Amino acid sequence: MAEAGILSPSFGRPGGGSGSPMARHSAQGSAKIRTQSPGTGILHSPSGGRLITMSPSPPRSPTKQSEYLKPIVKSAVKRWKRLHEQHMFRRLTELRLDKKSRTQQSRDLAKSLARKIPMEVLAHDWMSDNKATVETRAYLVDKVLPTLILGVEKLLMVVDQKGLADITEADPNFNPVNYLAKYLMRNNPRYSNFAEASPYTRGLREVSEQLKKELFDIEDNRLARIKAEARRKREEREKEEQNRKIERERREQALVKQFIEWNVGTDGRVDLSLLQNALRSFSEIAERYPRELQKAARYSQRVGPTDETGRSMTIKDFKEYIGQFITNMSSEVFDHFMIHLSTCSTAYRARAEMEARRVQLTNLFMSCDLSGVGLLDRHRILSLFENFYDNAKETLKPILRNPRKWPVVEVDEEESVYDAASDVGIEEGQHPNFFNEHQNVTQETESKLRGSSNGSVESEKVESVKEERKSPDQEAVVVGLPDDSDEISLAVRVSDASIMHEMTDQGDVPLPTTPNTAGKPPPTRASVTFAAGTKELDQDQGRMTLMSRGTGSMSQASAFDETSLNVSQFVQLTETFLGDEPQMIAFKSLVKFVKDGYMETEEEKRERLLKAHKEHLFVKRKVRVDYLFEKWDNDGSGYLDIDEVDTIVTKYKDGMERDAMEKAKNAVRAKNKTNDNRFSKREFRDFISSVAEEISGDDEFDYLVDFLENSVERSYADRVRGEARKKWLQQIVTAAETSGATMEPVYRSVFQALYKDSETHGNNKKISANIALLESNDIDPARGDMMLVYVAATPEDASFLLGQALMPDMKGISFPAVESGKPIHVPRVTNHGNIHFWNAYRLPEEREGSFIVVPLKDQKKRVFGTLGVDTLCDPHTKAIFITHEIQFFQGVAKCFSIAFHHVDNRRKTMRITESAISWIHRRSSNVREISVYMVEPDGKDIDYVLRKMMSTDDKGEAKVLAKPPRLERIDNLFRDYLFKCVDNSETVTADAYGQRHFAFPLRDGDGLAVAVVDISTGNVRKLPRHEEKEVQRMLKLLQMAQKEVTRESAGGEKTQVLEAEKHEETRVDVMFDRLMLMDLREHVSNLDTRAYAEMKSYKDPPKVIHDIIKAVLSIFYTEQVEAGEFDDWNKCKAYLNNELNGRIQKYDPTSFKPLVQPEKITKHLQDVPHGSVTKHSSIPATHFYNWMFVCLSLIQHTMKMSQNKQRGALVQPKQNKAEREKTNV
Repeated sequence: MAEAGILSPSFGRPGGGSGSPMARHSAQGSAKIRTQSPGTGILHSPSGGRLITMSPSPPRSPTKQSEYLKPIVKSAVKRWKRLHEQHMFRRLTELRLDKKSRTQQSRDLAKSLARKIPMEVLAHDWMSDNKATVETRAYLVDKVLPTLILGVEKLLMVVDQKGLADITEADPNFNPVNYLAKYLMRNNPRYSNFAEASPYTRGLREVSEQLKKELFDIEDNRLARIKAEARRKREEREKEEQNRKIERERREQALVKQFIEWNVGTDGRVDLSLLQNALRSFSEIAERYPRELQKAARYSQRVGPTDETGRSMTIKDFKEYIGQFITNMSSEVFDHFMIHLSTCSTAYRARAEMEARRVQLTNLFMSCDLSGVGLLDRHRILSLFENFYDNAKETLKPILRNPRKWPVVEVDEEESVYDAASDVGIEEGQHPNFFNEHQNVTQETESKLRGSSNGSVESEKVESVKEERKSPDQEAVVVGLPDDSDEISLAVRVSDASIMHEMTDQGDVPLPTTPNTAGKPPPTRASVTFAAGTKELDQDQGRMTLMSRGTGSMSQASAFDETSLNVSQFVQLTETFLGDEPQMIAFKSLVKFVKDGYMETEEEKRERLLKAHKEHLFVKRKVRVDYLFEKWDNDGSGYLDIDEVDTIVTKYKDGMERDAMEKAKNAVRAKNKTNDNRFSKREFRDFISSVAEEISGDDEFDYLVDFLENSVERSYADRVRGEARKKWLQQIVTAAETSGATMEPVYRSVFQALYKDSETHGNNKKISANIALLESNDIDPARGDMMLVYVAATPEDASFLLGQALMPDMKGISFPAVESGKPIHVPRVTNHGNIHFWNAYRLPEEREGSFIVVPLKDQKKRVFGTLGVDTLCDPHTKAIFITHEIQFFQGVAKCFSIAFHHVDNRRKTMRITESAISWIHRRSSNVREISVYMVEPDGKDIDYVLRKMMSTDDKGEAKVLAKPPRLERIDNLFRDYLFKCVDNSETVTADAYGQRHFAFPLRDGDGLAVAVVDISTGNVRKLPRHEEKEVQRMLKLLQMAQKEVTRESAGGEKTQVLEAEKHEETRVDVMFDRLMLMDLREHVSNLDTRAYAEMKSYKDPPKVIHDIIKAVLSIFYTEQVEAGEFDDWNKCKAYLNNELNGRIQKYDPTSFKPLVQPEKITKHLQDVPHGSVTKHSSIPATHFYNWMFVCLSLIQHTMKMSQNKQRGALVQPKQNKAEREKTNV
C-alpha cells in the first residue's frame, strides 16, 4: 500500500505507459471502451456487448487482431525502461523505510530522555481560561520562553558569582543586556537543543502542547461559529424586516384612523397648520421624557414654518406628511405620539364646537349692546349669571361654575379668599359660633351686593326697554350729542367662524331683577376701538407712528375693567361660567336668559354714549398733541424748551391769551413739582389741555393746535434727519420690549444708534460711548454714599471701563452732571483739566477731542446714571459736537431710560413671581408645573408673542430659562388659552395636551396683561378646596405685588414696612413675603377672645395644634420654650390672648435682634404637614401656622442677605473677558 501511494499508476500496471500499444489502444478506443469487469480480462462496450477477452497474465501476441487495434511491437528500449522503473521503485521504498526507522528511533530517544528529566510545575502558570490570548501565549511558550528563561537564569547566576546584586552602581566591565543578547544568539533553538534539558523547558513543552490543542479546538470551531453567526444575523434581518413590515402596516392603519379623527369637515381634508402645531407640540412634550426616550422621539426631519396659505391635505397626503417625521421612532414612542395626536384631534373638535358657541355669544352680545358702544355692564352680566346659577336645576349645577367664585370672577374680586369654611375644612353643622356669625355677615354682604328684588329702575323704563328690544330694525336714539355724533360709532370685533347652530326656546326661565347701577363707579377703560370708517383719525394716520414710541403692538389685547365687558371678554366670561363641557340645553337656556334679562335704561345708554364720546375726544386730542410734540422735537431729545414754547404760544391771537397761558404753565409746574425749564411729552400735553380749558370756546383746542402746527415748520433736510433719528430711537425701546428682560440688546441698540447718527449726521466722526449707573457705595462709604459703576461700553473702551467704579471725590464731570441734572459738554478735553482718564496708557497727544456727559433720568426726573460720548479716537482735531447732536444724545438718554425701566420692571415681576411660585408649590401638592410667560410685541406691529421666562422642575423649584423661547399664536393653536388670557386680561381654564391648566394674568396699571402664570395640575381637573384657596391667595398677593411694582415704576412712592426693604437690592425679594405677612397680620388681628376660647377649651389638644402654638411662642419666649415650660398645655394656653395679637402685629422678622434661629422654629413644625392643620377645625391655628411659615421665610432670607453682605456679595465685581464680550457691541 505504501508503494502504491508513491509510484505512479503506470509503474503498477505493466504495459500501462503512455507509449505502450495498450495505451494507444485505450486512447483510440475511448469512445467505445467504458468499463472492465474486475478479475477478468474482458472489456465491455457501452451497450453491454463483449469486445475483447484478456487474461490477467502478461500479454501475448494475439493470433488474430481486431480491425481497430494496431500490432504491439516489442523492443529492448522499452524492456530496459521497465526494468529501470522497477529498480527505482525498490530504491525509493528502501529510503522511505530507512527514514521512518530513524524518526521512530528519535522519538523513542526523546521519550526515554523525558523520563529522566523532571518537569517544572511553574510552567503551568501560563495556562489560563482567557480564550482571547491563547494564540499569543502559544507562540511565546513555543518559540521564545524556552531559551529566554534559561538565558535570564544564566544571567542571574553570573550576577551572583560576581557579587553585583548588592552593588548600587553599574559595573563598567559587565553589561547584562549584552550578556543576555550573546546567550540568545549562541543558543538559537534552530541550531541548538540545549534548552530541552531544562525541567522548566519540559514543562513549557507540555503547556505548549495543551495550548496548541486548545488553539486547534478554537480554530476548528471558528468556521462553525462564523456560519452560525451568519445564519443568526440572516434570521435576525429577516425577522427585523418582517417586524418593520408589520410595524409599517400598523402605523399606516393608525394614521388612517387618526385622519378620520381629525377630519371633522365634509371635504375630506385636514389643514396643514393643525398638523404642524401638533407635531411641534409633541416635540415640547418629548423634552420632558427620560434621556433614553428623548433621542428616540426626535423627528426624522425638522418641522417647517407654520403654513399660512390655508393648505389642506387628503388622507394620502396626511400619511406621507406624518410618515416622514416618524421614520426613526420606536414603537413605544410612536404609541405616545399617536396618543398625543388623538388628544390634539379631540381638542380640535372641541374647538370647532366652541367656535360655533362663540358665534352665538357674539350675536347675543350685539343684541344686548343697544347703545352700540361695544361694551356691556359687567356687574349686570355677573348678576344674571348668579340668578341663572341659583335657579338652575340640580343636574346642571355640577356642570356650571359658581359665578361668585374664581375663576369666573378674578381673585381680587372675590369677597374673601380667607373663607374660614374652606380653610379649616369644617363640614356644615360643625362650625364654631363665631364662624357661623361670620358666615351670616358674608351672606348679608352678598345679598346687599346683588341688590333687592324691589329694583332701582322704574317699571315704565323696563317696559320701554322691552319694547325697544322687540323692534330690531329700530335705530338707537342718541340724546344730548353734538352734530358730529357719527364719529362715535364703534366697531365690535366678531370672531371668524363658519358653523352656527340654530337656537331653540327651552321654556320659561325666571328673569332676574335689574340691579341698581346708579351708585356704581363708571367704567374705567382707557381706550375704545373705533370703526374703520370713522373720522377720528382721518387726518392723523401718519402721526400714529410718531407717537407710538414704546407702545408695541397689542392689537388683540383688551384691558381688564371690573365695570364693563367688550365682546371678547363677554364671550370668554360666558364660556368660563358654562364650564369645561357645557351642555346644549344649559347653553341655550343661558343665551335666552341673558337676552331677555339684560336691560338698559335710556339714561344709562345716554351716559355710556357720552362716556364713549369723551374717550374718543380724549384719544383724538392726545394723538394731535403727541404729533405736535414729535414735530416740534425734531431731533428726538424727548423734551421741549419752555421758553421756546412760551414764545410761540404767546403769539396765539396776538398775545390776547397770555394770562391763560401763564396760569396753565404755573399749573403744570405745580402739578409736577419740578423747576426744570423743559416740558416732557406728558407735561406738554397737560400744558396744551390747560391752555385750551382756560380759553373760552368749544373749538379752541383745535384752533390752538392748528396754530402751533403751522408755526412749527421744519426744512426738508431737518425732517429727513428727524425721521431717521426717531427710527433709531424707536429701535432702542423695541429692543427692551423684545429682549426677554435682559439689558444686553438695549446696550447694543444704544451704541448702534450713536454710531449710525455719527456716520450720517455727524460728519462721520469716530466716537466712543459708555453707560454708568448709580449704585450705593458699599466698597468705601467714607468716599460718598453713591458711586457710578460702568456697565456698558464700546469695544475700544471696554477693557478699561467695564466694572470700574467712579467715586464722588475722583476727577471727572460725571458727578457734576448727576447733581445738576443737565448735560455737560467739554469741547476740548485737553483744555479742561478735570477729566478722569481710565486708560492710563493714552498719550497726551491722543487726548484731543470732545466729551459730553448726559444724565439718565426716570419719570420723576431723578438721575440714576449717565451716558458718556467722546471723540478721543477721532483723528480729526476739531471733532466737536454741535447742537442738534447734543439734542439727539438727550433723546438717546431718554429712550434708554424708558428701556431700562421697562426691563427693570419685567425683572421685578419675575422675582416676585418666583417667590409666589415657590409658595404655591409648597402649599398645593396637586400643582404639577408652573410656567411664566412675558408678553412682548412681535416686532411686526401685527400681534404680540409670549416668551417663556420661567418654569418649575420636578422638585417644584423655579428655574429661569437662559434662552427663553418665543411662542407665537400661529404656532400654538393647542395652547391658545394663553393668548386668550392675554386677549381678555382674565383668568382662563383649559385642557392642553391632556393636562389641566389655569392661566392667570398679571396686569399693568392700564389693566393690560404683561405676564401670564400658567398653572398645570396634571390629570386633576379640580383642586381640593383648601388647595384651591391657597392658590387663590397666592395669586391675589402676586397681583397686589405686581400693582405695587407697576406703581413704583410709574414714579409712585415706595412702600416700606420691613427693615429689609430699606435696601433697594433686596426690596423686591421680600415684597411678596411682606404682603403675605401684612395680610396674615390683618386676619390675626381679627381674632378675639371668642376665637381663642375654642382653643382654650381643649383639655388635651391635638399634638398639631400644640406644636403650632409652641412654634409661635418660640419667637417671643425663646428661653421658656427651650426650657420646656410650654410643654404643659395649661401654661401654654395662658399666653393665648390679645397681648399675643399685639406682639404679632408689631413683629418684624427682618429687624428683630437677635434673629431667632430657624432651627428653633422648624423643630416644632417638622411633624405638622399643611394638610393636617385644616382637619382640626381651628381657625386661629390655621392663621398662626401660615404666619409662622412667612416669618420663617423672612428670617431665613434676612440671614442669607447678612451672610452675602459679609462676604462682599453686594460689591460690583469686575467683568471678565467673556462677560465683556456679551456687553460690548
